[in-house]
Amino acid sequence: METTERTNRSIADATLPVYELEMEKGALAAWQRGADSNEKHPAKFTANGIVYEHVEVRYRGEWARSWPKKPVKIFFEREQPFEGHHSLNLNSAWRDPAFVRETLAYHVYAACGVPASRSRLVRLHLNGQFHGLYAEVEQVDKTQLRWHGLRGSELFKSTSDENEADERDLGSEARFATHYENETQTTNGLRPLQRFCQELAGATDTLEFFTRHVALDAYINYLAATALIQHWDGYNKNHFVVYDRLGSGKWLIMPWDLDRTFGDHWNGAFNRADLPLLLGTRRWPSVTGWNRLQDRFFSEPELRRRFGQRLDNLLADTFTPEKLFPVLDQLEASLAEAAVLDRDRWGGPRVSLHTGIAGVKQFIEQRRAFLQRELRRLN
Repeated sequence: METTERTNRSIADATLPVYELEMEKGALAAWQRGADSNEKHPAKFTANGIVYEHVEVRYRGEWARSWPKKPVKIFFEREQPFEGHHSLNLNSAWRDPAFVRETLAYHVYAACGVPASRSRLVRLHLNGQFHGLYAEVEQVDKTQLRWHGLRGSELFKSTSDENEADERDLGSEARFATHYENETQTTNGLRPLQRFCQELAGATDTLEFFTRHVALDAYINYLAATALIQHWDGYNKNHFVVYDRLGSGKWLIMPWDLDRTFGDHWNGAFNRADLPLLLGTRRWPSVTGWNRLQDRFFSEPELRRRFGQRLDNLLADTFTPEKLFPVLDQLEASLAEAAVLDRDRWGGPRVSLHTGIAGVKQFIEQRRAFLQRELRRLN
């Protein structure tokens, strides 16, 4: 049985990990016909010299299922997990001229002190043939919570199709169940989240509410990292709300679905580094809306001051060309061959990998300059 210890690994290995997927002809044809289906299909998976004889495969995501190259989810038997998890997410990165935005975004969250999934780029082979270059993203589950010191926490995934998973008071527990899922309870109990959002809506002392109920350092780190990478698509979906029930008794946010970052704008361009510092608040909503917890946080001068100080520190020592450009250079070197094979197979942006990576570097420089100007006006 495979160990469930969390292995150390780099997001920019010199040699890309290779995952082998084998499927019988009928199962493969059924899988490829069902782009909109969550039906699972049998396969065999091999990684790091370990063979997983009985796995199941389906497509994942929503919008990305319409792309030529679709994201993949692989499910493992309980008796033989993969690196401690029972599922594996392989995201397409098909729209990204650099392939690396999502993986780099998780890296930045972690560097800022946010509990976040690990991510790396991998090669996927299907029945012995190159199938694509994918962004592997670690599943957020009980195993990951334990590795982050959050054993026993309740994990609520924002799944709202109506963009209303923004920590607003939705009223009844049944109404919450249309926008969130409890990933750690089979009964999908949402009462703790319901109480938290109701208390937020009714709080008259903002500083007291956040001090009592929110893991402030973790939340400030989350807000700062979100601003750094310009993650505009997570205010009312694409995040997890975590209740550290057995530990601090406080709440925190974990990021998810980070492909629309590092300049990827809702208008389809990849060249915007000037979205507002307080994007996601009532005054500066994104295209999907705004977040109630974030809006209330920034309404309090002392909390806004603490955020500004933390962001200033991260701009000085974490989100810098000196720290991030070497990572991007290592990624470019390791991805070069697979990126060409992927574009030949699946198409996509008609620019070279080098040009795509250069665009990410340009965003980092422009975003740093923009945020440094914005910080001077924050308070």
